[in-house]
Amino acid sequence: MMLRLFVISLILGSSLTTAALAQMQGPSRNPGKTTLMILAERLGRTAGNAEFCGYDPDNVEEFIAKSMARLAKESEDKVLLAGSRVEFNAHAAYGRSEGPEQGCDSFSLDYAEAKRVLLY
Repeated sequence: MMLRLFVISLILGSSLTTAALAQMQGPSRNPGKTTLMILAERLGRTAGNAEFCGYDPDNVEEFIAKSMARLAKESEDKVLLAGSRVEFNAHAAYGRSEGPEQGCDSFSLDYAEAKRVLLY
């Protein structure tokens, strides 16, 4: 049991570090990222930005639920799903604290596009 908790904490710690580095480096500098992790990053950041901008909480909650369903659909196994959820949550936290780079007014178009293309 203790070994399992230790391994999980190592995985979570490295995933958060990876998420922080990915945010600083950008997608073009991290060619080893899987499509699933890129999707988790984009969806997480979009969810966090929506919360930062004060969008309707019910709408954001629906976006998060559909994002998690999409990640589950795209995952090949439970380990990849867990990793994508960690990635999603790390980028959502960053979006909630920093907000969209282009400002909330311009973000509304990105949010609508993300909902249309990535989720529906």
